[in-house]
Formats: sequence, structure tokens, C-alpha cells
Amino acid sequence: MASKSKNFDRSDLIAVAALLMSMLALFVSIYEARILKAQHKIMVSQERNAVWPYVDGHLTYQYTDKILIEYQLENKGIGPSRIAQTQLTVNDRVVESYSQLSEQLAAYFPDSVEVDLALVDMTNQILSPEEQVQILGIQVSRFKNDIELVRNFAVSAEVCYCSIYNECWFFEDRNEGQNLPCSH
Repeated sequence: MASKSKNFDRSDLIAVAALLMSMLALFVSIYEARILKAQHKIMVSQERNAVWPYVDGHLTYQYTDKILIEYQLENKGIGPSRIAQTQLTVNDRVVESYSQLSEQLAAYFPDSVEVDLALVDMTNQILSPEEQVQILGIQVSRFKNDIELVRNFAVSAEVCYCSIYNECWFFEDRNEGQNLPCSH
């Protein structure tokens, strides 16, 4: 029996060349898809950074004919901030309501002292970039030894705030400017 040898004709060479070209095109497509995916991640990151909020808070005292104590929140970022949760603490007690804070202040300051109080709940409110909002204002008439008493007056806030992409961070007075992720 004679062995048959297979001869490659021109159509076989064209088929092999077409197969090689198809495989090369497949690898180029896969490589291109990886590049596009990396570019997309960069673009999404840039979009999120372009609207990043940064909420900060600060307490101020003013001594004139009256004593003014204010606590303000400020959006120092470049995008709007939605305040998801706030918790205000005055003299180590969490403020639950206006009336509870009013009672607490009445016990803290002497009876003869007139106290005006303003309290704003910022939950689900929006802070625009560079916007400041006073969430606590206490105005007290002057009295004997008032500066010493006011120096011992402590106010702090804890705030969970979110970007328009619903990424959320936690601000607390004691976190030294490092706002950490939070869940809302």
C-alpha cells in the first residue's frame, strides 16, 4: 500500500494565513479592550474627584456686650454635599432636641442670664461648595465670671456627608481633618 502524502495547495495556505490573521486580530482586540477599560476607570475617577465635597466644622466665640457661641459647618470641597446624618454634642451630652438643649443650657448658665438659642438640623440638606451654615447659635448676656464658664463650654459635631455619587465620608471634630468613609 502506498502512503499518501498531503500536498498543501494554495487554498490551504490562504486558510492558514486567514486563521493567523484572525488570531492576531483577536489578541489586538483583547489588548485594546484592556486599554479602554483602564481609560474608563481613569475618567470615572476624574469625574468623582471633580465633584468631591469636604465638610468641616468649627466653633467660634465672640465677646462683646453679649457672648455669642456659634458652631458652623462648611463645605470646603469642590462639589455639593448632602448631609446624611448629624449629631451635635454639647458639654458631652448628645443634643436630642431643641427643648432638651434649652433645658441643658438653663442648668449650665446662672438663672439671671438671658440665653437665646438657635439650632438647625442639617440632616438631608445640601451644602453647596464654599457654603457655611450655622447649626448652633447661643447668645448669652454677660455675667460675673462669664469668660471662665464659657471657656469650659464644649461643642462638637459628627457628620456623615455624601457626594452626588453617593460616596459618603464621616467628619468628626477630633479626627484632625481626616474624613473617613461612612455608611449612611
